[in-house]
Amino acid sequence: MPGTNRNTAGPNGTGFTWYLAGSSLWMGGMSLQGFLFTWMLVGILERPADDVGLARGLAEFPALIILLVGGLLGDRLDGRKLLLFLHAAMALPPLLLALLTVRSGLDYVAVVAFGMTLAALQALSDPARQSMLSTLAGVDTQRAITLTSLITTLVGMGAFYLGGQLDRLGLPLLLTLQAGCFLIGMVAIQRLPPLPPEISAAPLRTEFRAGLRAVIATPIVRSMIGLNLVSSLFNAGAYIVVLPVMVKTVYDGDAAFFSTVLLVFTAGSIGSNLLLLRLMPLRRPGRVFLFMQPVRVVILLVLLLEPARDIFLVTLFVWGVSMGVTSTLVRTTVQECAPSGYRSQVLSWLQLSFMIAAPASATLLGALAAWTSPLIALWPGIVVSVLILAIGGLATGLPRYEAPIAQR
Repeated sequence: MPGTNRNTAGPNGTGFTWYLAGSSLWMGGMSLQGFLFTWMLVGILERPADDVGLARGLAEFPALIILLVGGLLGDRLDGRKLLLFLHAAMALPPLLLALLTVRSGLDYVAVVAFGMTLAALQALSDPARQSMLSTLAGVDTQRAITLTSLITTLVGMGAFYLGGQLDRLGLPLLLTLQAGCFLIGMVAIQRLPPLPPEISAAPLRTEFRAGLRAVIATPIVRSMIGLNLVSSLFNAGAYIVVLPVMVKTVYDGDAAFFSTVLLVFTAGSIGSNLLLLRLMPLRRPGRVFLFMQPVRVVILLVLLLEPARDIFLVTLFVWGVSMGVTSTLVRTTVQECAPSGYRSQVLSWLQLSFMIAAPASATLLGALAAWTSPLIALWPGIVVSVLILAIGGLATGLPRYEAPIAQR
């Protein structure tokens, strides 16, 4: 991006550094959210798998529409001002739940309301936060996204470790620390340069249609978002519902072991980002994405065997590697190909593919795990991974797609 100021763009610029700091603190708070929300249901309230799946569905379904609103806002408003407001708003629900816990204790409705509120606010934030990275990163989008994923994931691991100290530190303190992450993140966001919209505001209906057309009219974006939706629809639930239930019922684990499981999985994701950072720019990321599908099949088949704890953890590490590679490549490919004027909206449709899949998958696979066993709920992911490999390889342009930076 010729003429771009070092303070506003480039993976080595100060603008990118403050973006990375703000995103890391946000991820710290959201990682604590993921841990605490799940363990409050499974470990503290001891709800069955179908209740856990229902809670995840109730928490995330309303955010689907809000996510598209977040895409529109990200293309119409100054991204820095929007994120400052959302960081402040995100700090309130953990503080209120901490106060409720001290006064009267947890209940199912309060935990679900907590999850719904934070999921809605995150949906407003994600498109704008992801879109502004293209401006701050300059031309090296692949490495900027991968470096961001790497650093924020490391911070997320720290949050998972804190979550594992739940029995020692207490839930109110952890919820207060979660709120602190969002509030401190405001300092970093304040240091970002102004990030005004790249296009003039138009009627919301017109902009919404234009953003959707941008997705449909770009074959690689359309293919990546579609395949990601199908993949997440049957794999997300395996991670967010089946995995914690396996920890509790198959391995008789406590909060500390659940924390270890998440740390190992996240370490695999970090390892994948380190490898990708070393190899980028990738010339044909679509081929790597397709190659990871049979890898996931092998991972899920191993989990079906109920391996010993050590092998279980090694398998989760490999699963984390697989997840890290596929999610990073999906995002970098979509972000590289998205039209700049509608990037927030295109990214909101990508995020929507995750958010539609996660609650639907959690509800369906949670019910399946409750009616049969957690292991049976792993089979849909195996079947779908095989189908994605076949459809992606034969009916899309992913095997032939070349990343723009690799063509320079």
